Amino acid sequence: MKNIKARWLLPAMVLLLTACSKMDDTYRQFLDGGEIIYTGKVDFLEVFPGKNRVLLSWYLVSDPKITMCRVYWNQRRDSTEVAVKRTGGTDTIRLILDKLPENIYTFQVYTYDNAGHSSVKEEAIGNAYGDAYISTLSNRPVRAAKYDAAKNEATIWWFGVNNQVQYVEVLYTNSAGMETKVVQRADSVPENPRDPLEFRASLKLPDYKAGTSFRFRTAYKPVKIAIDTFYTAYETRAVQ
Repeated sequence: MKNIKARWLLPAMVLLLTACSKMDDTYRQFLDGGEIIYTGKVDFLEVFPGKNRVLLSWYLVSDPKITMCRVYWNQRRDSTEVAVKRTGGTDTIRLILDKLPENIYTFQVYTYDNAGHSSVKEEAIGNAYGDAYISTLSNRPVRAAKYDAAKNEATIWWFGVNNQVQYVEVLYTNSAGMETKVVQRADSVPENPRDPLEFRASLKLPDYKAGTSFRFRTAYKPVKIAIDTFYTAYETRAVQ
């Protein structure tokens, strides 16, 4: 029985040693010229969308040898470099990429040292918005607009707004004939205090000049972290 085991054990050991030797030869091909060295990768890469542009932000936490970052986008057909001077602590890098066609982009960021060693990539996805997005926006709809002669003021009653609206800007003429601007933002506390503030259903325009119209537009952000505000075209309405 022992002889049978020995006959099987010896060939198995030979096969194992041969396999290990081949694996060593394979890895040795990649390590020719020395050990592969990587620089520290970026941390907390974020993309803040804007109008035909984005703001990229990331941290450099480790590796004081980093001297440059390179950003790729558009399937790596476009790139740019950012020179880095480390401070010894955590450094925040911010980069604006403008003149971007409206699209969804994947951004890849690498770090480099003076010897040309690079990090592994850090990747994030973000949008650049433009005319296509703006074409979907509409003014806050007006329910009614009436003038109160006794109070010398006009009141606008509105329909609701969606959650991308930041504010409504109203331009009107006061009794002295001067243009006046009023901005209405969400400032009403909802029934559930955990919900975001709500827009009031009406807006008063004090010292309003009777017989004139007002103009208004609505400001949007596609997401809260957007770096740009998008506007509808001004709309003119009469006051009853």
